Formats: sequence, structure tokens, C-alpha cells
Amino acid sequence: MQMMTGKVAAAMLALAVTMGGCATRESVRNAQASADLADRHAGTAQARADEAYGVGNNALTVGNNAMGVGNNALASAQQANQKYDMTASDISKLKRRVAYLERRVLPHHKKKMHHHRIPAVTDQSTKSSSATPAMKSSNS
Repeated sequence: MQMMTGKVAAAMLALAVTMGGCATRESVRNAQASADLADRHAGTAQARADEAYGVGNNALTVGNNAMGVGNNALASAQQANQKYDMTASDISKLKRRVAYLERRVLPHHKKKMHHHRIPAVTDQSTKSSSATPAMKSSNS
């Protein structure tokens, strides 16, 4: 029984395909033209995608080169900074050494002795201090 239903189903399917599958030559040409146009569009899209891929690869290469140049510049700057630090340290040591040698080599002058003197008494200061209050009032 199952075999019979399978044969009937296959026969009905073959009938449907033969009746519904009839196409005119013009519809076949239209379908072929549509397929050809779709193929051309796909080819154009593929060409543009390949071109974009190539441009992207070129940009990646340029970016990698720029990164390499930047890394080289960073390494050079770090080396220069290390040299600067060493040079600054050396200069500081040399300044201390020169100062030490100058103290040792240059002649030392004798220190001058400053004697503190008592200021001399002037005439006006003695007159004003020795004058009595009566004299001050008579002078005024």
C-alpha cells in the first residue's frame, strides 16, 4: 500500500511539473537576460570589492610603516633622554671638581682685620648734650 501511494504522489508531481513548467521562449529569454544582468552586476560588485580590499591593504601597509617610524622615533628620543641624563650628571660632577680644584690651586688672600672704631665726638653733639636747660631756653 505504501508503494502505491508513493507512485501516485510521483505521478501527480510529474503532472504538475509538466503542466506548470510550460514556458514560452520569450519568458525564457527574459529570464536569461535578467540572469545575465545580475551576473554583470555581481561581477562589477566583485571588482569594486577587490579594489576596496587592495586600497585597504595599502592603507594597512602605510599605517604599519608609520607605526614603525613612530617606534623608531620613540626609541631615539629615549636614547637621547638617557644621554641627556648622563651628561647632566657628568656636568654636575665636573662643576664640583672644578670648584674643588679652584679652592686648592688659587692663592688665598689674607683676611683683613677690621678694627671697630668708636665714632669721633662732634662739636654739635657735645654742645647739645652739655648745655643746661636754662641755656637751651635762652638760645631759643
